[in-house]
Amino acid sequence: MKFFRLRYFFSIILSVLCIQPAISNGGEDEDQLFRQANEAYSRQEYDQAITHYEQLTKNTGFSAAVLYNLANSYARAGKIGPAVLNYERALRLAPGDSDISGNLDLVRKESGLFAGEYPCAERFFRILELGQWSELLLLSLVLFTLFRLVALKHRFSGRVGTTVASSCLLFFCLAAASTFYRYRHFNPAVVIVADGRLLISPFASAASIGAIQEGRLVYPEKEHGDFTYVTDETKRTGWIPSSSIVRVSDRQ
Repeated sequence: MKFFRLRYFFSIILSVLCIQPAISNGGEDEDQLFRQANEAYSRQEYDQAITHYEQLTKNTGFSAAVLYNLANSYARAGKIGPAVLNYERALRLAPGDSDISGNLDLVRKESGLFAGEYPCAERFFRILELGQWSELLLLSLVLFTLFRLVALKHRFSGRVGTTVASSCLLFFCLAAASTFYRYRHFNPAVVIVADGRLLISPFASAASIGAIQEGRLVYPEKEHGDFTYVTDETKRTGWIPSSSIVRVSDRQ
């Protein structure tokens, strides 16, 4: 029995020793690929840089730095759709990064990708992100619960009780509505083709509503066959080939 335990122990040690060099070599390969991508970008070989950065995302997954560099490469290569897509993805990983948001705004401005005017309510909902509204929603519930617990031991006048309860309810309703709005718009898609068109029905032969710019954000609502029904930033709605858009948070 002791022999089997020792053999099992030594097999684990041997496995670790064999795996370690492979992990180390993998890390070195990725660092080298990152350097090659950066060097290609500095030589203005943007297609080569894109190839390297894309390979890095396949090997190691998404990171804000790689996505940012990938987006810059696409922007320099004149591929606005993939550039916007990767800037948006980078912002998901680094929401407060001014370089990412600044470059995204610049690309959108230079490409004429202006969003329509939002109604007052939507401007309010967009003050905070989904996670922040969710935290405020939870906070409103906690405050109301604490108030009810304190009210069990201490009597409050009718006016005080009504005011506090109404304030908590109003706070909760605003946070809930904002959370729902941000959730619905949490995962937009980006038009990645230069000749995108919105159609009135989900068929290739359907009449066109009009062209939709590459790099435009759209909000998918439903699918039918090879088409997706979307609303764009200017509130236009229509069907678009599913292959023409890519979600910011790709589920596949």
